[in-house]
Amino acid sequence: MDETQARKNLYDVCRLAYARGYICGTEGNFSIRLGDDLLIATAAGTCKGRVEPDQFVVTDMAGQRIESKNYSHWQPSTELAMHLTVYQARPDVRAVAHAHPTVAVGFTVAGVPLTKCVLPEVVCSLGVIPTAPYATPSTSEVSAGIEQLIKQYDAVMLDHHGALTCGADLWQAFHKMETVEHYAQTMLVAHMLGGVKPLYSSQVKTLLSVRSIYGFNNPLPEEFLTGSECSLPDPESAN
Repeated sequence: MDETQARKNLYDVCRLAYARGYICGTEGNFSIRLGDDLLIATAAGTCKGRVEPDQFVVTDMAGQRIESKNYSHWQPSTELAMHLTVYQARPDVRAVAHAHPTVAVGFTVAGVPLTKCVLPEVVCSLGVIPTAPYATPSTSEVSAGIEQLIKQYDAVMLDHHGALTCGADLWQAFHKMETVEHYAQTMLVAHMLGGVKPLYSSQVKTLLSVRSIYGFNNPLPEEFLTGSECSLPDPESAN
């Protein structure tokens, strides 16, 4: 992607994520892959609600900053290694978003997984949203915890920390972050109203068979999604 356009996209998404309450203070980080050897990402210690297009930093795929006379004083985020892990595991990914959406993070704090097949749009787009084990932020523990999960899922919760989403571009990654929080909000309301009723296994199978109509072609673990952990047995098989 052209660097000028990438800076604009980062600027727009950062400010929108801040406005929607997905991050506060200097939290969160976003990145876009510019090519095979470069990426551009939010810098360390910047408030995403006040960020400007010149406050993003270009690095190589090892996370080393590329010197520039215009942007040389900005340092990469301390959590950039997490983004690099995603890019290394997923050649199809061109952008990564990390934020702290309140309700979704609250589920990890409560120890309640977001792995029920409840909303058709979530089943089609994300499958389920697994939770990586707790890891100290900004350490190699985070990368180790997400490395296998991100190979199968476009959205992963970080226990007691935040959410990580990825996509073919930054807007796609951000929209998945929105989906994560909307799903969590819906689950919270369902819990308050007496409990969650997952979709039936046959309903999930049908959704998986038609998801390409909506532009979703990435493979999902059908056996897991239609198993008893995620969906309800069909009424016939339950008798």
